[in-house]
Amino acid sequence: MKKMIALFMALVLAVSMLAGCGSGETSETQAQTEGKDAAETGAASAEEGGATFTVALESDIVALDPAFAYDFTTNPVVNQITQGLLTFDENNELVPLLASSWEAVDDTTYVYQIRDDVTFSDGSQMTMDDVMFSIERIMNPDTASYLLWMYDNVESVEQTGDWELTVHLKSPSATWQYVFGTTAGHVISKAYYEANAEAFGTADGGLMGTGPYKFDSWTSGQEIVLTKNENYWDAEQEIAIDTLVFKIIPEDTTRVTALQTGEVDFTTSTPSDMLETLKAAENLEIQDVATLGVAFLAFNTERAPFDDVNVRKAVASAIDLNAIQESIVKEAGQVGGCLPNSSELYTINPEEWESYVDGAEYTSYDLAQAQAYLAESAYPDGFECTMVISEDSIRYAIALAIQEYLAALNITVDLVQVSSDEHTAYQFGEIYDPDGYRDYDMILASWEADYPDVSGNIEPLFASYNAGEGGSNAAVYQNEEVDALLSEQAASSDPSARNQALFQAMDLINQDTPYVFVYYPNRQATMNTAFTGFTMNSSWLWNMSFMNVHPAE
Repeated sequence: MKKMIALFMALVLAVSMLAGCGSGETSETQAQTEGKDAAETGAASAEEGGATFTVALESDIVALDPAFAYDFTTNPVVNQITQGLLTFDENNELVPLLASSWEAVDDTTYVYQIRDDVTFSDGSQMTMDDVMFSIERIMNPDTASYLLWMYDNVESVEQTGDWELTVHLKSPSATWQYVFGTTAGHVISKAYYEANAEAFGTADGGLMGTGPYKFDSWTSGQEIVLTKNENYWDAEQEIAIDTLVFKIIPEDTTRVTALQTGEVDFTTSTPSDMLETLKAAENLEIQDVATLGVAFLAFNTERAPFDDVNVRKAVASAIDLNAIQESIVKEAGQVGGCLPNSSELYTINPEEWESYVDGAEYTSYDLAQAQAYLAESAYPDGFECTMVISEDSIRYAIALAIQEYLAALNITVDLVQVSSDEHTAYQFGEIYDPDGYRDYDMILASWEADYPDVSGNIEPLFASYNAGEGGSNAAVYQNEEVDALLSEQAASSDPSARNQALFQAMDLINQDTPYVFVYYPNRQATMNTAFTGFTMNSSWLWNMSFMNVHPAE
């Protein structure tokens, strides 16, 4: 099987190389010889007429608006212009930003002290009116913010002092503390919004915030340009980059070529199957960090044949995750296991999670056991089914491997490869079959926690209330005991009690086997060595900032 996986990977890489030739991709040898020139070019551009730093994005942004900043391309842009009351530091810990401090008065009351020395990029002072307006706008259903759900448990948000804000929750919540560290807690200029209400967030209307950079232009499908905020409120912060350019480069090989030649200086959209090529370039440095995510195979438990637990266990037992890790995933992540997350999310009493993982029972690779499970199922002679996958090359290679593994059980898997947008629609239950079920038997997909919290992947993937239309529960998994345990931990302020409830939930989930956790993805940030000052961490979606980037000496 390892040889078969290797052949699959060779085929995928060969296709990538042919695509690369068509788009002008330089070879690995060329990358090594041209790397020095590219670094020198980057350094020169950093010195002439003020430093320019160019970032490659894999797709265009949704909007210049924190209310809609909830993806891997929009957030890196919006995060430079607006800021939140809180943020995450390099250790994923919450720290003050536009708020000077905060405290939980009790399980449902949080009080925030707001800074009185913050200015917007036009030099005007940030006021409590701006703070309240920004929060109320996200909470207003008419805004249709992607972050609205984060306020579902909020009873009220009130100004309770000259520079004080108080939040009352409907019920205790272990994860509320994180909300103001996301774009749901970003502050915009109320005056600017009202003056540009009709076009706000578009190329014509733009966005104004308190961040280190300000909006200059947006050419749809091509680039977004920001410039240094000369009125940045933190006088101790030195901003060395005068112009920040985001180039939209959807095609992987074109993006790689742009990095190699120095046309762009940075990306977090590093193609994992081209890592070796990028590491060979002398002008590039790669930071590899664990994410808060998981790549998984979800079974549609709502319709046959995967409404049969023995079928699910048979498939899970037939897949050799270690072989997939060794031959396909490699540096792109860590091999999966009994949890929908790596140790990066052991954020509460990590030693308890390590102990749980050591003793956890779950369905793992054992071909003889897989055959036994299938024999006990309603489909002892095998069956045909579909697997929906995206155009990602590693996912495709994994899908081919799973297809081959399941052939040993006389299970024929038809791979349905769709675009990224279509894949998202399938994953979130927006495409149905004639009987009203999600229209796939299996789907190879991923999820990344919104917060650095132990429940960050468990609740979205397994809670039955996330299985409906537009839900993140791709397996359509429903278990009342699990729901009760998830609700119990969410309302608890006792760390060990939360963990115990989650352990019990995972025991039930692993018995039911609605998913196979294939691997825990890493993310690679690639930067031109002509620059320094950027550090990647797993909370990058919320805390990515380029204000510390500067030309290398």
